[in-house]
Amino acid sequence: MKSRSTLRVESERPARRAQSSSLSRLLRLLRGEGSPRSLAVSVGLGLFVGCLPLYGFHLPLCLLICLPLGLDAVVAYVAANISNPFVAPFLLLAEVEIGSLILHGHSLAFDLAAARSAKWQGLALEVGLGSVVLGSALACVGGGIAFLVARRRSRPSALAEARQRTVARYARARPADRYYVAAKLGTDPALAQLVELGPLGDVVDAGCGRGQLGLCLLELGHVNTLRGFDFDARKVEVARQAAGSAASFSVGDLRSTPLTDADTVLLIDVLHYLEIREQTALLARASAALRVGGRLVVREVDAAAERGSRLTRGLERLATALGYNRSASRLGFRALSELVGELEAAGLECAVVEESPGATLANRMIAARRVS
Repeated sequence: MKSRSTLRVESERPARRAQSSSLSRLLRLLRGEGSPRSLAVSVGLGLFVGCLPLYGFHLPLCLLICLPLGLDAVVAYVAANISNPFVAPFLLLAEVEIGSLILHGHSLAFDLAAARSAKWQGLALEVGLGSVVLGSALACVGGGIAFLVARRRSRPSALAEARQRTVARYARARPADRYYVAAKLGTDPALAQLVELGPLGDVVDAGCGRGQLGLCLLELGHVNTLRGFDFDARKVEVARQAAGSAASFSVGDLRSTPLTDADTVLLIDVLHYLEIREQTALLARASAALRVGGRLVVREVDAAAERGSRLTRGLERLATALGYNRSASRLGFRALSELVGELEAAGLECAVVEESPGATLANRMIAARRVS
């Protein structure tokens, strides 16, 4: 029989692990993406914010801008401290002079003695304009230097190189498609989350769109064979041209296209284009198509999420209304717990993938494995 002290220690362990996990997530959230480009933008942003005469608000400004964009809030705030007590008087002096030159065409011949006795209310416009100009200049210079230093010190990751090769596949596509693919691969956390799942084997990408997600996983070596289909024939043609003979893409309807044996079936941001009953039928077909040990990976808007759900659903409805995305049915959004329950009822073991740091939308990913 265990002693009370032993039981107390064992009960405290989950709480400690939860605290450690929360601290780790907070740190990842604050540090952002960590790429040379992200570091450069963070430094530039911090220098710009530090030049603004909004003393006491520099930290909130850095957090407000960095967290949604996945930038490094710690680096940004350190850079914002350029306006420390030793440098701030010289910054203000320079900002007044720059603002006066722009507004009046001449310098105020301002010095530190005059600055101490001046009524700053009368120079507010000069300081405000000068701070924006000086801050922008320092941001460009400081950000550029940070990018060059970080790029020399960091070797591109395998994922970054795979992204570059995938984007290069779309060189003959229309500019709008090229820009979309580059932006999607560079900002959408789904790619990194799928990479964390490890090798995916033979993959069926249902609702593949332009095919960039599957092709990047193929470039990375996480996919053996790739078959994709989508309702939008134009996007499928873009995917075919990018893939060449490396993968197979075809036009198909999520409601009726056969799903053959696969190690992984991807349903990334596509379920909500179907009505609820159609979603249930698709999930059943996808589950049946999995080999033993195979995974059904679903990413969807969590309709029950308190943060980001309304925004995400609104953006999806707007994109569909404008014809940017196509749907043969009414959009159907569901709670994440409902999807998990349905997949478990189909005999799959479900794991909700950890949310990416800085995520502002309510998209969540489920990795459901067929065990028998």
